[in-house]
Amino acid sequence: MFQFLADKLGAGALIVSQLLLTAVVGTDPYFQEVELEVSGDRLYCSARLVESFTPDLDMLLQSGDTVTIHFEVDLLNSQTDSIVALSDWNHQFQYSILEDDYTVYRAEDDHTVRTTDFEEARQEWVKIDRSLFCRMRVMEDHQKYYLRISAYMEEMEMPGVTKKVNLMSYWNRIRPVHISEPFMKRQLAQ
Repeated sequence: MFQFLADKLGAGALIVSQLLLTAVVGTDPYFQEVELEVSGDRLYCSARLVESFTPDLDMLLQSGDTVTIHFEVDLLNSQTDSIVALSDWNHQFQYSILEDDYTVYRAEDDHTVRTTDFEEARQEWVKIDRSLFCRMRVMEDHQKYYLRISAYMEEMEMPGVTKKVNLMSYWNRIRPVHISEPFMKRQLAQ
């Protein structure tokens, strides 16, 4: 038991040293399976962030600290580039060292998943699943719009470290952004 805890705490110290003392090898995540779905007068969004994990990020996810991704979803008027509707959802990932399980909380639907399967938890953490985005009445009939979705990870405070750790290093310090092709309200209702 003590060896197990020492291994987990040692992983946290290793992560901190990697972030502060060496260059982190990052990845370039992007969005797939981005979909808009209409039900009644409500518009729902789904998406999956892929290529978003590195071995170092996996170690951090298993350290017991809460790691948060923010997803920003905007509906924009294509003529003026003005925002018509927006949402900001966060997903929290936490490993319980004592319970040896993973908890993923998704704010957009106030949904929590608990699992002992690391891969399942990772996939839950990076997906948006048919989440209410806005009402159709915010859109005009003869206007074109586009969807913009992006993600970023919060900086983290770690015990014994005086400054916050920039988790975006795992993503080469670049926010993944997806911009859809322009569409009209009637195209969504088909």
